[in-house]
Amino acid sequence: MTQKTLSLWIRATRPQFFTIIILPILLGTAIAWHSHGVFLTFYFGLALLAGILTHASSNVLNDYFDKHADALNETPLSPFAGGSRMIQKKILTPSETYRYGWVLLIGAISIGLFLVWTRGLPLLWIGLIGILSGYFYSAPPLSLQSKGWGEIIVGLDFGVLAVLGAYYVQTQQFTLAVIFASLPLAFLVAAILYINGFPDYAADKQAGKNTLIVRLDKEHARPIYGLLIGFSMLSIVMGVLYQFLPLLSLVSLLAFPLGIMAIKTLYAHYNDTPTMLIPAIKNTIMLHTIVSGVLIIAFLG
Repeated sequence: MTQKTLSLWIRATRPQFFTIIILPILLGTAIAWHSHGVFLTFYFGLALLAGILTHASSNVLNDYFDKHADALNETPLSPFAGGSRMIQKKILTPSETYRYGWVLLIGAISIGLFLVWTRGLPLLWIGLIGILSGYFYSAPPLSLQSKGWGEIIVGLDFGVLAVLGAYYVQTQQFTLAVIFASLPLAFLVAAILYINGFPDYAADKQAGKNTLIVRLDKEHARPIYGLLIGFSMLSIVMGVLYQFLPLLSLVSLLAFPLGIMAIKTLYAHYNDTPTMLIPAIKNTIMLHTIVSGVLIIAFLG
C-alpha cells in the first residue's frame, strides 16, 4: 500500500488545473476594484479558498464516479485526460477517493456558508448551483456530463458563477457587465473540457458515458470546438463595443492564433493517436490563461 503523503493527496486533486478557478475569481475581484475601488483581502482569500476546494472536490469525485470509464482508457493523456489515475494505479482506493472528495466539498461548503452569513444571501444561490452542478456533473442519478451537458455546466461554474461570485463577495452587488465580462472565460473553459474529451472518446463510449462528443461522434463534434473559440473572441469584441469590457481587453485577441492552431490540429488529428492532440490541448489551456490575464490587467489598469 502506497504511503499517503500530503503531496499525494494534493496530486489527487489535479492542482495543475486550478488556474481554471483561480483566474475567474481574480477577474471578478479586479472588476470590483475597477468599478468600486474596493478590495477586501480577507474575503478575497476566503472566496479563493472556497473556489479551489470546490474545484478540487469536483476533480476527486469525478475520479470516483468515472472510475470505470477511466479504467477503460488505454491511452490517457495524463494530466490532460483520463483522470488522475489514482484509483487505476491503486494509489487510492475508490472508497478513499470518495471520502476525500467529500472532505474537500464540506470544507468548501463551510467557507461558503460563512461568506453567505457575512456578505449576503445571494451567495447561497450561487453556491448551491455551483456545488450541486459540480457534484452531479459525474454523480448519478443526473450524471450531467453523460447527458451532453458537461461543457455548459463547466462554462457556467468556472466562468459566469466564479466571476459573479467573486465580484459579489467584494461589492455585494450584481451587474450585467460582470456577467458579460465572464463570457470569454466561460467559452474557453468549456473549450478546454471539450477538446479533452476527444482522447477519451473510445473509453467513454464503451462505458456508456454519452458526452456531447460521443453523441455526435468525433468527426461531427469538431465544429463545436471552433464555435467555442469563436464565441470567446466575439464576446470580447462585443464586450468592448458595448463598454462592458475596457478597451485594453482587445489586446487579448492577439492570443487567438493559439486557438486557430488548435482548431487546425483537431481537424487534422481528431482520429489519430491521442498524443497528436496534446499541442491543441496545451494551446487551449494557454489561450484561456492569456485571455484571463489580459482581462484582469485591463480592469486593473
